[in-house]
Amino acid sequence: MSQELTLLETDLQQLPQVITAWKKLREEMSGLKEQMRERKVRMKALGEVIMRTMKKNSIGALDLKQSGARLRFNSKESKGSLSQKSLQEYLAEHLKSQEAATKAMDFISEKRGKKTMETLSFEKL
Repeated sequence: MSQELTLLETDLQQLPQVITAWKKLREEMSGLKEQMRERKVRMKALGEVIMRTMKKNSIGALDLKQSGARLRFNSKESKGSLSQKSLQEYLAEHLKSQEAATKAMDFISEKRGKKTMETLSFEKL
């Protein structure tokens, strides 16, 4: 019992240092995220120029001799996102009844799994 109490006291004594280290890492991560965002924007713009040029000139692939790699232009279609509103509209159209669509939506909503995420957040006062 006294050993557990000593461990708790040690944890409480170390808590300020742990919080300070956590805050410092959080600030570093924030700066790195900003740099990543800037680079992603730049990369997207450059990628669009490359794709536009390749598409305009009907170039399917470019061999990059310096890096020993290949740059390929791929195009694929994918399905759009499925929101609650659009799902209900599609179900109503398919089932020919708004009431049946609402019941189906309620059923799907009840059966969906739930996920719990626990995080720390920092609020400046």
